[in-house]
Amino acid sequence: MKKITTLTRRDIFDVLTNGLESVNIFDTSRQKFYIGGILSLKDFLGRLYPLDEMIAHDSRLNNENCLYGWIFKDERFRLQNGEDEVLLNFLCEIFHPEVRDDSSIWKLVLEKINQFISNDGYEFYINGVISGRVVYSWRKIKSSFSRVKKEDVKNFMTLFCRDGYVLDFNNKTFNQFTKDIIGIPLNEYYGLSKGRSLIKFTEEWNENDVIKLCIALFDYYDNNKNYEKEKTSSEYKIIYQKCVESVSRLKASVTLVTEIVENLKIRFSSEYMNSQLDLMKIMQSENPTEAIGKAKELIESCCKTILEDNNITINKKWNLVQLVDTTVKYLKVTPKDVSDSLPEADCIKSILHNLKLIAINISNLRNSYGSGHGKSASYKGLEERHAKLAVGSATVLVDFLWNTHERKHRV
Repeated sequence: MKKITTLTRRDIFDVLTNGLESVNIFDTSRQKFYIGGILSLKDFLGRLYPLDEMIAHDSRLNNENCLYGWIFKDERFRLQNGEDEVLLNFLCEIFHPEVRDDSSIWKLVLEKINQFISNDGYEFYINGVISGRVVYSWRKIKSSFSRVKKEDVKNFMTLFCRDGYVLDFNNKTFNQFTKDIIGIPLNEYYGLSKGRSLIKFTEEWNENDVIKLCIALFDYYDNNKNYEKEKTSSEYKIIYQKCVESVSRLKASVTLVTEIVENLKIRFSSEYMNSQLDLMKIMQSENPTEAIGKAKELIESCCKTILEDNNITINKKWNLVQLVDTTVKYLKVTPKDVSDSLPEADCIKSILHNLKLIAINISNLRNSYGSGHGKSASYKGLEERHAKLAVGSATVLVDFLWNTHERKHRV
């Protein structure tokens, strides 16, 4: 995708190179910001690019006093003319807890850049927490959530937020409650009222955490004797019933595989693979036969992307098993790569051996029951539970391969 315009990129690079303009019209100076945070420029770029292969001998990487605006114009980094995800991933890395300087103006810079990319349909959001510090990722604005509806959030906020307060929590108990659920004391983090902090959270965080906290708050409300009367006789009666329905639906949607799928959608740099994940999840119940076919296609897409990213030639005649076999060998996650000296080495080897079996069995399942082949009039498809097994297995395999791929690029 190339939706981020040249104008937006120019504005972003200007802020990253020259800093933020002062809000005082009489002050022409700028607040400076360094993209590498607490890291050297070389160490920062090394988190994103294979520098040894690209520009290992470029003296500008080792000159700590050197201006770094050149990297935005250097075609090797693909920031000026590359795909949107290249630039967006680069920006998220700037604000990563392991990179950013918490004493700098990074929050102001993030907010400014967020304004820029929103004009082209993207936004930053909080994707998780590391040691009490938030991690940012990006998403398309129109497709922020797939399971939580706007009406769900509206009803939850009506039930929970009351004149700036959240139910009967005080600042201390609300901060502790939210920290226990999502890893961050919201009131303390945003510095706003409890109600406004909660609303801000639903706008900026990832869907899984929004679901977790809303369900936890609802359970707190539902089990609190102080609210028994208003459930049946007050202005909250109808809202409460709607929230009951929402929670029931959302609790049913929260599974390990669902969380993995949502996380993969964030991390995959391919719109095609994201659409495959969405279709696969939907078709588990609506069209189990098609879901099995999509499970096979997802594994194929993942392996091809990993191999292409590493300039490994792909034989067009390779079947699914050969693709997976080549990928795991490149990633060095075969049983023979596990040292016998490691604790529980046999168990680890056995699990890795079964990765290949997943590919073999899904390939066979697809040939017999999945989409992509003609079927006789007597054909009977598998049930939803079988499709879920195939989809779940494929998703776990792809998550492991992609996570290993990402980790390999960071080392």
